[in-house]
Amino acid sequence: MIRFISRHPVAFSLAILLHIIILLGLSYQNFMTPDDNTIKVTLTSPDENAVDQKNTVEKMQPMKTTLLDAKTVQAALDKVKQQEADKKRQQQELAAQTKEEKRRIALLQQQKDAERKKIEQAKLQAEAEKRKAEEAAKLAEIQKQKVEAEKQRAIAEAEKADKAKQQAMLAEKQRQEAAKLVAQAESQKAALQEQIKKHSEEKKLLEQEALKARLLKEQEEQEAQIQQQIAAEESKKREQAKAKELQNLKEVYVNSIASNVRQNWRTAARISDKAECVISITQTPNGMVSSVKVDHCNQFANAQFRKDAESAVLRSQPLPQPPVKEVFDRNIQFKFKP
Repeated sequence: MIRFISRHPVAFSLAILLHIIILLGLSYQNFMTPDDNTIKVTLTSPDENAVDQKNTVEKMQPMKTTLLDAKTVQAALDKVKQQEADKKRQQQELAAQTKEEKRRIALLQQQKDAERKKIEQAKLQAEAEKRKAEEAAKLAEIQKQKVEAEKQRAIAEAEKADKAKQQAMLAEKQRQEAAKLVAQAESQKAALQEQIKKHSEEKKLLEQEALKARLLKEQEEQEAQIQQQIAAEESKKREQAKAKELQNLKEVYVNSIASNVRQNWRTAARISDKAECVISITQTPNGMVSSVKVDHCNQFANAQFRKDAESAVLRSQPLPQPPVKEVFDRNIQFKFKP
């Protein structure tokens, strides 16, 4: 009851007032005129209640009377109900506004959380890009060192080629000396022939002819042997030089493939820098990979390392072309250590 009064003070006051009016009407029933059930009641204004009690006793003023019919009372009750309904509607509207405000605040909080997550994600992405740039710089430095090593190796190969050229010049000199020996033999042959001519008799002539034929044969055999030796040595040197050159080109070709695979190495796992495997590749003439095998790994190379190594080979397609066709090989094998 007290809670109702505190929540609805106006309605409670009006209800009390109406009850008082009805009681007053019943008290003065004998003084009422029988006019359509009209009730005569006396109302006192608030200003009159403030008059001093002494003045009220000394001077009695006539009471004002007001006649209220049932319609007036019902109208007052309807007004109270309307006020209650209006107040309830206002409370509902206030509750709806409060709920909407809470929803709006929750939405703002969600937007704020989403913006914070977006900022954190951007920060993480920026850090990842920074790490990626640092890795790229490291790879560039490693590549620079590799290029310098290739340059030094090319210089060494040039020195070897120059040495081979000097050896070829020496062989040419030896050939010229052999030719000189042949010329001397020819001179000796001519001198011998001249000496044979001095023999007068047929027998001597025949003997000389036989000797000449034998000498000629020996000379021809000697010349042929010398020429064969010279040709064999020159051919051997040419083959050795060509084989060495092809071997060097083959090493450069395989190293270029290995370098390309290392450049395409990507991994999200933590791999030991001591991990090492042997990669065997079967390729087509245009450099496309037919198959790849990663085996002969050391103890630091796990399954993820082998899988990432295979992916690096596939990303390297097409593989670099050989400098010359002679060094192309469908089966390429090299040690891989990123």
